[in-house]
Amino acid sequence: MFAAILIVPWLLALLLTPLVIRWATARGWVDHPGGRKMHDRPVAILGGLAVYGAMLGGLLLLAPFLAPVREGAAELALLMTGGGAMLALGLLDDLRDLAPVRKLAAQTAVAVATWAVGFRASGELPLAAEALAWSAPVLSFVITVGWIVVVTNAVNLIDGMDGLASGISVIAMLTIFLLAFDAGATVPVIGTLILAGALAAFLRFNLPPARIFLGDAGSMLIGYLTAVLALASYQKAPTGVALIVPLLVIGLPMLDTALAILRRGIGYLRRRDDEGFHPIRVARAVFSADRGHIHHLLQRTGLGVPQVLAVLYGISGALAALGFYTRGLGQLATWSLWLSLLAVGFALLRLLERRVERIERQRARADALPAPVQQTGQRAAG
Repeated sequence: MFAAILIVPWLLALLLTPLVIRWATARGWVDHPGGRKMHDRPVAILGGLAVYGAMLGGLLLLAPFLAPVREGAAELALLMTGGGAMLALGLLDDLRDLAPVRKLAAQTAVAVATWAVGFRASGELPLAAEALAWSAPVLSFVITVGWIVVVTNAVNLIDGMDGLASGISVIAMLTIFLLAFDAGATVPVIGTLILAGALAAFLRFNLPPARIFLGDAGSMLIGYLTAVLALASYQKAPTGVALIVPLLVIGLPMLDTALAILRRGIGYLRRRDDEGFHPIRVARAVFSADRGHIHHLLQRTGLGVPQVLAVLYGISGALAALGFYTRGLGQLATWSLWLSLLAVGFALLRLLERRVERIERQRARADALPAPVQQTGQRAAG
């Protein structure tokens, strides 16, 4: 059964992705090179359509033959409806470039609807917070909506290099599949395999040099599904497992997002004397693009795209394995592990930033030196 759930969307994505590439290119829906972008030619941007189409088609084809797909049809339909809403929002952003505040508001609305239909955090609160009665709807609402919005944007922000977000997401989906299987959560088992199969085929066209990008539509779709499937995998578990283990599994995009928010927020505060302080300006600063993401920093040290992908895939795989094998730890140990890794990650990223700054200063000094004088003519006989 598992092989079929993985292979059918894989085959569909192999068929759909080239069609989407031709369709998007013919209509001019491409990402042009320039600025902070790493590609040197126009690339189709509607990869999310191929991924979503392969997932939806896979579920429809499998339903007549697999009882678990039929039995989970209602929840899977809700999952795909929420994913479709994020896909549509991303498409609008790809084609019309939505304002960050509007995009965040729309993401929040989808997250609220997801909580309302039953995909929500529940269980025991970690540590001393247990006295706050985790079963309270307000607390469940805040955690669920915040989780979905943060993870959606984390995957969206790290989608800045050929094959990066899709490759990391395949690793995350396979790990969440193992977590869901271990917990006996049928719908997340199906959802993770369907998405992993579609992304594995999409990667063939997304690895460098990419012929198609996920676009905001694809990265927001994947981020949303990752958040909801991770939550559903441990919906009845204590919060220390239900949230912290998935945080380890998708630790790389989450760490990158946290650093980006700090970096952009601090940058805004440093220049606010000239601009004045306003919440909307803070939001714009946080959502503004820059070249300070982990993949940018590694590439600025001189690594090529395949080398950067190998490093980041390796880190993601290690974090995913750590998350899986620590799922049985107590809440105190789990939280301590996450906070320790967070501190180490920030320290290592700061060291990487400083190394990049040194390398680029050295390059700038070298470029500023006059070219060596070339001797011409013949030496005089003496």
